[in-house]
Amino acid sequence: MASFRKRKKGWEYRISYVDRRTGKYRIKSKSGFKTKKEAELAAAAEELTLEERGFAENGDELISTYLEKWLETFKRPAVKLNTYLVQERNARLNIIPRWGNYRLKDITRTEYQQWINELRDHYSEGTVRRIHSIFTSAINDAIHEFQILRESPLKKIKIRKDESEDTGKIKFFTISKLNRFLTACVPVKNAKYQHSRHYYALFTLLARTGLRIGEALALTWEDIDLKAGTLSVTKTLIYPLNSDPRVTTPKSRSSIRTIKLDQETVRVMKDYHVNQQETILMYGFKRSELNLVFHQQDGRWLRINVVREYMKEVCRRIGLPQLSPHALRHSHAVHLLEAGATIKYVAERLGHSSIKTTEKYLHVTKKIEKDALTLYEQYVR
Repeated sequence: MASFRKRKKGWEYRISYVDRRTGKYRIKSKSGFKTKKEAELAAAAEELTLEERGFAENGDELISTYLEKWLETFKRPAVKLNTYLVQERNARLNIIPRWGNYRLKDITRTEYQQWINELRDHYSEGTVRRIHSIFTSAINDAIHEFQILRESPLKKIKIRKDESEDTGKIKFFTISKLNRFLTACVPVKNAKYQHSRHYYALFTLLARTGLRIGEALALTWEDIDLKAGTLSVTKTLIYPLNSDPRVTTPKSRSSIRTIKLDQETVRVMKDYHVNQQETILMYGFKRSELNLVFHQQDGRWLRINVVREYMKEVCRRIGLPQLSPHALRHSHAVHLLEAGATIKYVAERLGHSSIKTTEKYLHVTKKIEKDALTLYEQYVR
């Protein structure tokens, strides 16, 4: 309940409530409002906040109720939209169906471990680790933030590793395979839009800059300075679940960057700029109102899943491993390192927040090791 009174420095509200985390009676007040109406509005907003932050004491909250409130109130404002959507989807499709009717205090380590083992029979190691990470984060907040649990039943959980030798390995194209792939990224004989070269330009740009697919699809022509040979990354395209695509800020602060383009990439993008205009006129495509570099025939964003399927189809057709567009980012990193670029340069070019992320590429190619040994042998002669 809120009460109000007029003071020398303006109106004040006082809210009395029970802290659900401790069970103790508390009062929250604030003054300095010019009118009573302002104080009433502020008090109403604060009461709503106190209610939203409240959870049942002693772990009696149903897990379904706790997770839904935790995701919406505490995670959604704190993380990128795509990150939130992944967490919400995993909670909705995996955690809540199994644990939703349990109270927080009812989870036991043994039963949870059995569930994790069952998940591994259906999902990859990486997927199970993501599901476990979300649930662990929620339970840790229940302990350390809200004091509604004393300890976590999810400690020391074992997740069976993938046995395949290829699991966890970075997938990329060698230079020769990359050239084969790019050469094939043009319309096949009797294809509907023979003149279009937008897939060739898109995949060339990905392979020679290391852009993430969302970063490439968000580009407008204003982001590319073909005279200076630079490209600015300031946004990314995402596809939220069951909603229209939208542009948001990049993955991290380090993802905002300016990339220098090599001469071949500049040539390809110049040719494509002309080709795009010719294709629009030739086939009656709609121009992009946003001046997008890559877009559909109706002028809207290219869909990531469509790009992914086209790439797989090309790989099938010419007998290459069916890799995803992200493999072109990996390929660029590996090729840079093989060419002698420093780890720091590659990290900055790819927009990695840590050099440790980039170091993983050092382990996927024998050429770097061979060249380093050759240089050493020449040095000590």
